[in-house]
Amino acid sequence: TGEVTNHGRWFHFESVEQSDDGEYQCRVHNEHGETSHSFTVTVEAAPYWVKEPQNLMYAPRENVRLDCQAEGIPTPTITWTMNGQSLSEVDADQRRSVSGGVLKLLDVEVADTAVYQCEAKNKHGSILLNTYINVVELPAQILTADGLQYRVTEGGDVALQCETFGSPQPHVTWYRTNSYYANKRTDTSGEMWCVRLESEHLYICEMVRYLTITQYNTVLLNYFVILVLAGPQTLRAPRGSTALLRCEAFTDPRLKHERQIVWRRDGAKILESAADDKFTVFHNGTLRVTDVRPKDSGVYSCEVITSLDHAQAEGAISVVAPPDPPTELSLIKNDAHSLNLTVTLRWTPGFAHNSPITEFIVESREEQHTEEARWRWEELKRVPGDFREVELKLHPFCTYRFRVTAVNDLGRSEASEASDYHDTPPAIPSSSPSNVRSDSSEPGTLVVTWDEMEKRLHNGQGFKYKVWWREAGGHDTRWNSSYVDRPPFSVTGTGTYTPFEIKVQAVNSLGEGPEPEAERGHSGEDGKPGVFIFERVSLLKSRFKTKHTKKSTSRGRALRRSATAGRWRNCMWRRRKRETERVVEVRGMKTSEEITGLKLYSVYKLSVTAFNSKGEGPRSKPHGFETPEGAPGPPASLMFESPTDTSLVLFWTPPTETNGVLLGYIVQYQQDRQYSLLPYLLISDPSTTHIELQSLDSSSYYLVNVRARTAAGDGPAVTRRFATLLDGVPPSNISMYLGDTYFNMSWVPGERDRNHGFHIRYLRKADGETWQDSELVNSTQGFYSLSGLQPGTIYHLQILHQNNTQWERIVQTEGAVTDAQRLRQSGLVHRLISAIILLLLILFILCLISAAKEANTQVTDKEADSEARPMKDETFGEYRSVDLKYNHRYFTLYKLFDVLGVNGYKNGNRLTEKIVTG
Repeated sequence: TGEVTNHGRWFHFESVEQSDDGEYQCRVHNEHGETSHSFTVTVEAAPYWVKEPQNLMYAPRENVRLDCQAEGIPTPTITWTMNGQSLSEVDADQRRSVSGGVLKLLDVEVADTAVYQCEAKNKHGSILLNTYINVVELPAQILTADGLQYRVTEGGDVALQCETFGSPQPHVTWYRTNSYYANKRTDTSGEMWCVRLESEHLYICEMVRYLTITQYNTVLLNYFVILVLAGPQTLRAPRGSTALLRCEAFTDPRLKHERQIVWRRDGAKILESAADDKFTVFHNGTLRVTDVRPKDSGVYSCEVITSLDHAQAEGAISVVAPPDPPTELSLIKNDAHSLNLTVTLRWTPGFAHNSPITEFIVESREEQHTEEARWRWEELKRVPGDFREVELKLHPFCTYRFRVTAVNDLGRSEASEASDYHDTPPAIPSSSPSNVRSDSSEPGTLVVTWDEMEKRLHNGQGFKYKVWWREAGGHDTRWNSSYVDRPPFSVTGTGTYTPFEIKVQAVNSLGEGPEPEAERGHSGEDGKPGVFIFERVSLLKSRFKTKHTKKSTSRGRALRRSATAGRWRNCMWRRRKRETERVVEVRGMKTSEEITGLKLYSVYKLSVTAFNSKGEGPRSKPHGFETPEGAPGPPASLMFESPTDTSLVLFWTPPTETNGVLLGYIVQYQQDRQYSLLPYLLISDPSTTHIELQSLDSSSYYLVNVRARTAAGDGPAVTRRFATLLDGVPPSNISMYLGDTYFNMSWVPGERDRNHGFHIRYLRKADGETWQDSELVNSTQGFYSLSGLQPGTIYHLQILHQNNTQWERIVQTEGAVTDAQRLRQSGLVHRLISAIILLLLILFILCLISAAKEANTQVTDKEADSEARPMKDETFGEYRSVDLKYNHRYFTLYKLFDVLGVNGYKNGNRLTEKIVTG
């Protein structure tokens, strides 16, 4: 810490410290040599305290140790004094000893109370320290209030306090008690830690001093820890939707009133927003986030907090949406060898909104050959979502613009902004016109037409069509050609319906396009075709093959031939019925045709006519033929009835297509899941359409086959699965829908129950009402509406079966009670109240009459006494005072009797006279 001063000649210490102690060397040198000189610096210090004894209070018979340590250079000496006197001057005491800086006092007494001085001294000074030792005897006390309750969650830690005071220091013992055991733990500090609490206990802190026991009680209340039952999930929420994050937690019921649920997003507390209703926390802890946006993405946590515990669960919201449109579209022209007909389009994807881009859609718009009003974007190519560029092949002589759309699982993005314009150079046509054909209508004229090519396929300026034609099969094989701007193209002097080879080629100012394939065409026709005659008709069951030849010239191309077959169906009684005509068209120059789909056992008439562009020729002479008899179709229906639980009656209807004369039916049946049919039942009468099967097993299902027969064989069978029906019962499990004036009742009928009729009994719960029955209800109908009821009324419903209650229920109709019902109910209440009032009035009258009889008896007795002895003023006065105190009551009673018409009560007049006299 020293500093060189005075031009290097002094090494100055401003404030010497212990670390400055040591050897120092001063070195000097010049060109002739060097020399040095050494110095020793010794740093000494006055005494200073390293450890100081504390002022304490002790109880008798305790041991005291005072530790007094000091440092200094040179090392200081330590001496002890007591109340200012050296210990050597104080009376010697074996309980007191000194060892260096340590003073020990054993089994202290009250007389040992004093001030003890510790002095440290060396040549640089001395320091003195006073320590107060107070030996006192104080009664033990527990300072902690009695009956404290500590609340802690299950499995948690808690410190129970038992603060004590006394001298000597009291000894503290803790007890934990319950109905099963007691466990003792001792902690001299008075504090006890309970670790991993699993149940509630009463804890007792016991302090003992000199056989004196002091206790205080504390109750440790155990609370269940918070359990998050359903925390927030990780959601993928579409943009603009509403997201719900659950936070269902179990909290000790005693802490529910103080439970709080705090939601956070990315660690920041979420506050409910009443203005825009963005965040809402419901009573069950669920967080609702409305109109979610990308900024709402993040980690969401819910924390359930009480004064004793807290628990947390985390989830997340990923806001997903269609991607943003691509940006920064650029075009890169490719090498010259491709004639600049290919270009590379590059782009930068937009934000994917937490849903990967699956593909890009590249669209183009050609603007050179289309009017602006008809410009439209056309899909050009699709590429996977990891592409950032694509090579596009374009048409020559066009002006293009491009745009790109991104796609993910949520949908398409907006289209990007259109790219810069890109022009392609001209080229010779790369394709030929399509659908080249002849459209000749006049004899001697060949008309060639085709579909015009789009302007963008012209590939350059000066576009024309080159038409080629020559007579097919002629001696001159040279092609004739001509240039036209648009179709059609006509050639005259060609003859009637002469065949030609034709083709059309695309040409522009740069050259001719690819040479097209030749097509076949004809010059115009001169009239309708002639009559056809039949050469042969071959018949095979439900189809026939006809071969015909022309009877006269066709005078043109036969565009198609029409075979018309009129059908007469031959039924059982051989009665013929005309059915709809059927027309079969035959294209081209064919002279035979096979016609299928004919009905068996029917009579047909067949004729043929030809068509061309001029119209339809005359029909040929009808040719009649018959189709053979065949096997019938299946019966049209098959139903059953079950008169008993061991018999079935089968009913069927004849086949829709008999295909001949019905000879009868074959019936076969077997138990379900058996592998062999029983011998069949042959019915020879075709008019019989039912049969009864008897001696069946009521516990089994049966497979039944019924087929019809003709001379040609047996037809296909109609198959059904049946079982006999059992005796039905009214339903016992009924669902009800209650209306204002009706009950809708529904039940599920038994699958094999025979129909059973029953009534629904109902009783309106009111005085004087009787049971009523509904109309007859069928158990198989499964539904019934009991109507005509009163709104807001209680009904008792029953279904009886064989004098036993099969089902019953007491229900009430919906709706308010009507005025009529309320009036009837109020009438009953009024009558009841009137009866109660009348009964009370009668009881009151009887009580008054009894009181009157008692008073009359007293008056009579006094009159008898007055007649037996002379009247004195004092006696009269006494009699008057006795009677007058009843005066008002008896007068009131008399008036009441008068009103009630009971003046005839015996002695009533005499009682009245006495009252008046008094």
